[in-house]
Amino acid sequence: MERFGLKESIIKDEILYQTFQKAYFKLKEFIDTDNKTEISQMAIIHAYEYTFELWWRAVQKHLEYIEDIQDYGPNATIKNAFQYGVIEDGQTWMDMLKDRNMTAHTYKEDIANDIYQRIITKHIHALQQFVEDFDGKI
Repeated sequence: MERFGLKESIIKDEILYQTFQKAYFKLKEFIDTDNKTEISQMAIIHAYEYTFELWWRAVQKHLEYIEDIQDYGPNATIKNAFQYGVIEDGQTWMDMLKDRNMTAHTYKEDIANDIYQRIITKHIHALQQFVEDFDGKI
């Protein structure tokens, strides 16, 4: 399979980042209008899963095309993003990945409540900082 040219790769990178941004802003909207119901909590958790998935894929593509990094998957992406200065606190993002994995693969109400609290108090701030720092770099 022939690899896209650099111009096409950058365009795909930008589109993926824009999709991540839309998901981030939707997650932020859900949090800002959270009415603390179970439905609202589940919407926030689901939006977080989707947003995080788009985040690491967008960062992976950025690292692949800009830094020529060929490591794939969320763990490698977080490690490389930290190493190349795309993110400042690798442990925060590893914790975010752990929460995404826990919500995507198991459901226990007490765990969901804990993750929900971390999303609205911690994870959203890390995502916001990333958007503020990364805008204009892509």
